[in-house]
Amino acid sequence: MRGIIVTVLSKSPEKAREIAGSIAKLEDKNKVEIYYRKLSPDLLLSLLVPTDYPDSILNAVSTATLSDVIIFYGDEPLNSFDGELLLLMGMLEKKSIIIGGDERIKKLASSAGVKNALFVDSPHEIRFEDLAVDKNAGFIYIDRVFPVRGVGTVMLGYAKTSIRAHDKFVSLPAKKEIEIKSIQVLDVDFEEVGYGTRVGLAIKGEEYERLKETYSLVRGNLTEKIEGKIVKLPWSVDLKNGNEYHIYSEGCYSTGIVEVEGDGIRVQLRKPLPEAKEYLIATPNANGKMSRILGKITF
Repeated sequence: MRGIIVTVLSKSPEKAREIAGSIAKLEDKNKVEIYYRKLSPDLLLSLLVPTDYPDSILNAVSTATLSDVIIFYGDEPLNSFDGELLLLMGMLEKKSIIIGGDERIKKLASSAGVKNALFVDSPHEIRFEDLAVDKNAGFIYIDRVFPVRGVGTVMLGYAKTSIRAHDKFVSLPAKKEIEIKSIQVLDVDFEEVGYGTRVGLAIKGEEYERLKETYSLVRGNLTEKIEGKIVKLPWSVDLKNGNEYHIYSEGCYSTGIVEVEGDGIRVQLRKPLPEAKEYLIATPNANGKMSRILGKITF
């Protein structure tokens, strides 16, 4: 079993829900809604909808960085929130699909740095089977941890690497080694799953209280300090040395204190993150005129 992770972005949560619901079935209703559809016996599509946008940027950034594909719908009249979402897509440089793209949206997407986007009139034109990727980011993204009587600690999330029962990982933020006792996908047991799959993991012999804050399971590839090059957005506020910002990597985030010198940047993270090829910088604060997406760190 493997999966495809897709985020649906729009300044209208209702429209994003409508698009996701026309493609797949709603299975998890929260601030991030999750819709599932089995494309084949061994390929599962997950659609993520951050329902608190535009009030908050944080779940939109988290789901977009986690996903392999981003779908955008621009409601007329276009405004700064459409521009902010397109800037997010342009920064991430992932596979992008824009629904209902007239010439104005195409121009806005291009100016935001969105490259090689697929423009469609309807979500039913999208062939998701062709968008599957085969990657290995080396960790598991975790979004829920809870105890189950008779089972123990259970974690829900997305495999960003292949997983087998009895594999060992390091939990973040505790940095404690754990062993996966069993794996389920849509309530069916699996001995092994591949990249992109939505999983339920039973953890062997560990107390819930020690793991309840877990947001990632890594194979040892973690970082608590980032040093790289900063790519800043021209329509965002300047980063200020000594200030704290949100740093994102494949769905996970930590706040961190930044120090910028020229095009170089150092970040001391509050919590460890999985190692990644790039990290997105965002701020929850907004004045309605500037983008809350501030830039990204590359190496």
